[in-house]
Amino acid sequence: MVAALYRVVDAEGLDAASLPRIARELNATTGLLQKYFRSKDELLLFAQDQLVEELTARVQAVLSQEGSLQDRLREALCAIALVDDAARARVWLAFAARAAANPVLLQRHVEGARQIRDLCRHVLEAAGLDGGEAVGLAALVDGVTAQRALEPDVMTEEVAGRVIARHLERLWGRT
Repeated sequence: MVAALYRVVDAEGLDAASLPRIARELNATTGLLQKYFRSKDELLLFAQDQLVEELTARVQAVLSQEGSLQDRLREALCAIALVDDAARARVWLAFAARAAANPVLLQRHVEGARQIRDLCRHVLEAAGLDGGEAVGLAALVDGVTAQRALEPDVMTEEVAGRVIARHLERLWGRT
């Protein structure tokens, strides 16, 4: 169900992601979707939660691996920035834009951003670096994600990875 929503949002935008349109994407009836979601907003909240859970799981998997903190943080930031998935980055951007005008989505977006900053702060401090840099890393990740969504031919997967890696190299070089 969420994958169908993502496909519609990626192809047609968030406004097109109505319950009837998602039902058509699933080859199902609107009534079937309404058994689970009373409104588009409920479906969007569910999908946003799923995206956060997916990204959290990816980050936890990366951070639990062996290797240097810098390498693991780079991989985690690339995962959060959806460097390997421009389509999913477009979905993230659509949710972020809608969050600006929807208090419930905004609250969840802000909570996700706080979790990213906390993750960055923890890893930076574990490496003996300034945890205050976490705000900048979170902003960098948001910018990379937005550029992957809007200009994937310019902010390619390779370029995005290098942008994040170079920033971390500068941070690590300050010790």
